[in-house]
Parts: sequence; C-alpha cells; structure tokens
Amino acid sequence: MNLDLTNSLINSLKEKEFIQKFMEELSKYLEKNTNNYNIECDNLHSKDLTIDNTKIIAKYRDEMLLERGKILKEYSELTKNKGELLYIYNVNDNLYNLTNCTHEVITKKLEELPKGSTLGSVLRKKDNNIELDIDASKEIAEKVNAMIKEKIDEQQNYLENKRVEGHTYKLGEKYSERVWLYDLDNKNGKTIEGFEEIDFPKELYENAKEGDLFVYKEGKYIEKKN
Repeated sequence: MNLDLTNSLINSLKEKEFIQKFMEELSKYLEKNTNNYNIECDNLHSKDLTIDNTKIIAKYRDEMLLERGKILKEYSELTKNKGELLYIYNVNDNLYNLTNCTHEVITKKLEELPKGSTLGSVLRKKDNNIELDIDASKEIAEKVNAMIKEKIDEQQNYLENKRVEGHTYKLGEKYSERVWLYDLDNKNGKTIEGFEEIDFPKELYENAKEGDLFVYKEGKYIEKKN
C-alpha cells in the first residue's frame, strides 16, 4: 500500500510539472504571436513636435528623421529574407502613411492594414501580402526611442551652449511659443549666428516682436531697455 501511494504521488507530481511547463510554453507562444501588443512611438512629423514635455527644435527633428531612416534601412537589409519592410510613420485620422527604404510613400486606410497596425508598426510585404511583424515592430521601437533620447540630450547641450551669460540676442521670428534668436555678441566672420529657442519667458513672448533685443542674465532672457 505504501508503495502504491508513493507511485501515485510521483505520477501526480510529474503531471503537475508537465502541465506547469506546458502553460509556461503556451504563455511564451501567445506573447510572441498575439496581435495585442503595445509599442511607444512618437510622430516625428508633428508640426509642433514635443516629446516627454520637451519641445524639439527643427534642427534635431530633422536629425531624428534622418537617423530613423538609417535604422530602418539597416534593419531592412539585415532581415530582407522576411520580405519588404514597410514602416507606419504617420497617422492622420483614418489614413496611415507607410514608407519603405526607398522612401516611397504609401497611404492606406486602417481597414486595409493587418489587425493591430499602429503608428510605428513594421509590416512585411511578400508575394503581394502584407503582414504585421510584431518582433520587428518592438525592435525598431526600441532602437528609435533610444536614438530619440540621445538626440534630446544633444539638443539640451546644444541650447545650453547657445545661452551665454551677458550676451545680447535679437528676435528674428516667433511661433508656437518658440523664438528664433540671433546672438549679436557671437559673430562668425560677417555672419550672426541664429538658433531656435524653446525656453523663452511666456510673459515676454506675448508682446515680443521682430527686432526686439534681449539679454541672457542669470539663466533667463530679459528685455533690453533702450
């Protein structure tokens, strides 16, 4: 009787281990193959691009777009056996803009795309069929988001170097709470250097007009009085 009981317990434990292992494998499979996935992606084509509460100036938005293109091209070449890579780079209402690595633009409605497609998704075109590539979407999102973070840090350093204590700046134009400033004390030959500033006092922005002068003092811009 004791031997039968022992064998029964052993068999029960083996069945439990088998079921547990099976459930773990099933969970991994579903996680890999389900269309219910989330990726975080910013629309770099936004007119007033703001990422993580940081306004992105045109100089670094253009650099982000260029670097994203390089990431997509490199990844496409490494995985071309999976089919032509298509990337959803812009969404406007129900219209989705896709591009391939030759920069061809394709516009489709959501219902024309594979289930789960969203901004930042990677699609594969093979034999006239288009499928959602979940693994590629996640990998590209990680690479692009890491690149964006680096560019935001670079932008911060760039702007900090442009803000020089005691320098006088001339306002060129303003839009969306951004201003274009010319550093009158930093001349490169006959050229006066200009840059897009995103950290400009709101109280000055309201009444500021082209040609107004400002001094950068103690970490902020102050209107220069005549």
